[in-house]
Amino acid sequence: MEYGDDLKSMAKLPGQLEQKRFLSTLESAFRDGKTYLVAVAIYFGSRFVVLLAIKFAGIYLPLWKGQFWRYGSSWYDHLLEWDSQWYLHIAAQGYYYDGNGSRLQPVAFFPLYPLLARFVAWVAGVSPGAALLIVANVAAVLAVLLLCRLLRQSRGDEIALLSVALLSFYPGSLFLSAGYSEALALALILGFFILLGDGRYISASLCAGLAAATRPVGIVLAAVLLWELWLKFRADRRQFVGYAIPCTVIASSGLWIYAAYLAVAFGSPLAFIHAQRAFNANAPLGDRLVSALTLQPFRQLSFAAATPADLDQWFFILFLGLTVLAWRRLSASLALFMLGVLLLPYLALSGGPHKLLSMTRFALLAFPALIVLAELSRRAWWLGVIIVGLFAAILGLHSALFAQGYWVG
Repeated sequence: MEYGDDLKSMAKLPGQLEQKRFLSTLESAFRDGKTYLVAVAIYFGSRFVVLLAIKFAGIYLPLWKGQFWRYGSSWYDHLLEWDSQWYLHIAAQGYYYDGNGSRLQPVAFFPLYPLLARFVAWVAGVSPGAALLIVANVAAVLAVLLLCRLLRQSRGDEIALLSVALLSFYPGSLFLSAGYSEALALALILGFFILLGDGRYISASLCAGLAAATRPVGIVLAAVLLWELWLKFRADRRQFVGYAIPCTVIASSGLWIYAAYLAVAFGSPLAFIHAQRAFNANAPLGDRLVSALTLQPFRQLSFAAATPADLDQWFFILFLGLTVLAWRRLSASLALFMLGVLLLPYLALSGGPHKLLSMTRFALLAFPALIVLAELSRRAWWLGVIIVGLFAAILGLHSALFAQGYWVG
């Protein structure tokens, strides 16, 4: 009898192990799903701040007298201000360029975001303006999920959710909901780092190429990719070259394909660079670059005022400081990316008359800075509360001013 009982027990054992494995998987999936739901809930909480600010601004804050463009009268049209008009024009009518770099023209804006909006408008049968907002807001939610995914395995749920909260309430996150390309670019950038961490270099290169077709700063990912490939294959130079050449071509494809289009369509492959002159009060690129390299923007810091434009300079300086901490606390690839994201617009734009204007928005893509803040906040919870609360207050202010045309972002 005892021998027979042992056989029965052994027969049940595989089924019990399978049941335990299934329950463990189910429990893990539930825990993962709960974390992602919390992340999305945090993000939607920040969007409530944005929408509430827009609502109050519409009641108590008159439209800026100098505002020259308004898409429509619906509440969500307040999210289609300023640069959104250029993306809207591209989505509805395409590009034009007459070779005059002193005139504002849409070729300064990269194509993936408005072209994707055009496709959504065609498929869903909605207006181009609505399509711009659909693409941006879907990409924003995807970016939140990808940030959570990127950090959960390496740094745990706590850091993942803290980083999501800091990203969601960061004042520049307004542009994750507006008709701007930041949300799509951020989602592609985060996808790139996830694929890179998994060793899927070709797929990561494709994400980088799409990011470069969305915003010019996406080209920084090509440098990050080369760095990672060198770390992986430096012992085998031939294998490094075998990966580096095709990956670099793919990772930079968004930039050179757009340049090729401009060459064919308008005879000027660098039209997107020439067109930036008009957006910088006709200051030539060479002059802007020299001014930036000689640190002229830092010699004209405003210490007295506290307008959104003045806050741009302080967020830029804050993120530069966090870059130093990122070299110590995060991977070299994340720190390198963060530095490139900050330096590219600084060198290309900040030497012009607008100085450090819009740096709050540009710094949004430098997401590793928010991970550093999350790491610091984990050790001092009160610091995280203060930062998120301050971010939320400025986010509300920026949203109200942007909605009524007072702030370009």
